[in-house]
Amino acid sequence: MVELIVDSKPVQVPAGTSILEAVLQTGSEIPHFCYHPKLRVVGSCRMCQVEVQGTPKLVISCATPVADGMEVLTASDRVKKARNAVLEFLLLNHPLDCPVCDKGGECPLQNYTLRYGPGESRFIEPKIQRIKHQPIGPFIIFDAERCILCTRCVRFCQDVTGTSELGVFGRGDRSEIGLFPGRSLDNRYSGNVIDLCPVGALTSRDYRFAARPWDLITQVPTICGLCSAGCNITADVRHKESGAQILRIRPRVNNEVNGHWICDEGRFEFHFAQDPGRIGTPFMQRHGELQPASWDEAIDRIAEDLSRILGEKGAEAIGVIASARLTNEEAFLVRQLFGERLGIPNIDYRVARSQEPGGDAPEDHLLRRTDKYPNSVGMRTLGLLPKSQGMGTREMLSAAGEGRLAALLVFEEDLVAALSGELPVANSLKKLDLLVTHDLFLTATAKLAHVVLPGLSFFEKEGTFTNFAGRVQRLQPALEPFGRAIPLVEFLQRLANRMELPLTEGNAEAVWQELARSVSACAGVTYESIGELGTPLVETAAAQ
Repeated sequence: MVELIVDSKPVQVPAGTSILEAVLQTGSEIPHFCYHPKLRVVGSCRMCQVEVQGTPKLVISCATPVADGMEVLTASDRVKKARNAVLEFLLLNHPLDCPVCDKGGECPLQNYTLRYGPGESRFIEPKIQRIKHQPIGPFIIFDAERCILCTRCVRFCQDVTGTSELGVFGRGDRSEIGLFPGRSLDNRYSGNVIDLCPVGALTSRDYRFAARPWDLITQVPTICGLCSAGCNITADVRHKESGAQILRIRPRVNNEVNGHWICDEGRFEFHFAQDPGRIGTPFMQRHGELQPASWDEAIDRIAEDLSRILGEKGAEAIGVIASARLTNEEAFLVRQLFGERLGIPNIDYRVARSQEPGGDAPEDHLLRRTDKYPNSVGMRTLGLLPKSQGMGTREMLSAAGEGRLAALLVFEEDLVAALSGELPVANSLKKLDLLVTHDLFLTATAKLAHVVLPGLSFFEKEGTFTNFAGRVQRLQPALEPFGRAIPLVEFLQRLANRMELPLTEGNAEAVWQELARSVSACAGVTYESIGELGTPLVETAAAQ
């Protein structure tokens, strides 16, 4: 450890730490633009200058390592004058766009100018005019006039994604960030430059002019449910008369999972949760067509048909396909009700080949995974697999076509879309005495069902996912349930009650507590210990 003095206070940090990092670790601030903890240091903005006793000139704190006995001043008169001068130069050609800039209200340049900059400009000459609101990729708008040439975006594309779409062109005050000829900023992580940009030069086409930061009343920490990586995200929510509305998704720093980044799919593909075409109420087949029904009617129909089939043909004639989009809590109740209470041997979560052991692999050197389900490891850990002599997903569909399976409950899967290339799925499903689907949309599978139940997206759920590495992480609801949809946990509890079967009662946390008592891999794990950053499973072998 190295001990230094920062503004008369002793600080201890590991050797090799920069002055800037040492000060930030204490909770104090040194203003900076070009520095980012996950990008290589270039020291180009000069905003982080500090005074080191015994050194004749100010030093840039981001590129100066600490030394034993070093005395650092972060707010001396020399430092204040230097910061003021740097900001004055940065603002010479900067447009007065704050009232219309998407970065306004959360802009480091704006904040630093208020704290450290000049109160007024001495510059009276015409500003340099540059290109504005230029689309440079499918998700990004570039405004060259606002750019301060920190080069964070350039370094991200060069060093993190390795795609090198961006560079600095020109010289002196004519220098600009730009695309290399024939290129577009279309790598799978391009949206991260929005977060990296310390000004409003790179903004989101999706979020453009949608809201001000202070309109986003709620910032919900949750987990992306679009693949097995389990990236940590923040859902920024605006509350209007019509209810809560997600306006943007941002990465949430978790160095054990996604670091500071998320892919573009996780950032921009959230609108499905607010699609007005979603199912908002249960439906039942009546007179040859699906008609709206109440939850009590739907539950009664399912309970009566399951009881009849159990009595006539036995549990072997019933199957359950539970998507790995279900939370651990939902999956545990599926196992408890259908596997333990009703004795159904045909339960499976596997639909895609990537869900088989060894099938999930990295899509690139960063975050994306081939398994597009968020909780395959959780389902495997909970044992949502066929019992001895039980059937898996494809076997169940074949048995339905042969008349050996009479009932099938499908949770959050469109089997027709997923497996019609392998099996005559639609023809098999039409032969069932009872087909129940639980989904967000009226899919091709749902259109064949006798009972259709509205599901919740991962933005509406409370519970946990277990990512590919065996890390359990919490979901927090950012939206209210769509229409008359209810949590799957509540539906399963009501169905069990209607069939006079015991089932774990209470909310998602109560279900988790029972799960942790029943599943050895989760022993001792609580919502409190999971926290906002997650915790690894006790038995990490379950994640292999």
